[in-house]
Amino acid sequence: MIFAAVAALLWVVRLVMFVALHLVRSDYSPVRHAVSDYAVGRTRTLSSIMTWTTAAAWAALAAAVWSGLPNWSARGGIAAWLLVLAVIFLVLPFVPTTLEGEQATVIGRLHMLAAVSWFAISYSCMSDFVRLAESSVGGVLAFTLIVLSWIALVGLIVLVASLVLPGLRSRTFGISERVFIVAVNLFYLLAAVVLLVAA
Repeated sequence: MIFAAVAALLWVVRLVMFVALHLVRSDYSPVRHAVSDYAVGRTRTLSSIMTWTTAAAWAALAAAVWSGLPNWSARGGIAAWLLVLAVIFLVLPFVPTTLEGEQATVIGRLHMLAAVSWFAISYSCMSDFVRLAESSVGGVLAFTLIVLSWIALVGLIVLVASLVLPGLRSRTFGISERVFIVAVNLFYLLAAVVLLVAA
């Protein structure tokens, strides 16, 4: 399955760029700042390339699901949601976030809507991939997907709590967001591997 192999490769490249984004010189802290902030300022180019690579990864995974799993009951819905994610990541660099302390803008609000959407969609699709892995390959791959889905859930819960509970944002938002993002990256990298193994 060429699309699954391409998706897996793109997820690896995306993860490498995500790490690089935090190693290059920037004005941001992984504890205090959102990943979206890196799309503004000196890290903008790397952030944009990473985001478009992620869009390609979602699109390749959608193609892998559609072409490689004709008998999967969730095939149509999952492929459609993955394409939605591809579109969201395609446009994200054109709707940069509003940095903390700045006046909120329409573009900034659109970015927030896009971010909330991709968080929700990427997490909601996990259960279908877990069931697919359990029924098709089982073993370590299926178990690892389950663990990563739980890690993503914990990261998401802490992230939301950081937004609504006073005093938490500066201490836990950045870390919890990165836990969620890395868990999603690893989950869908392994989901692509599941598609390769199950083919």
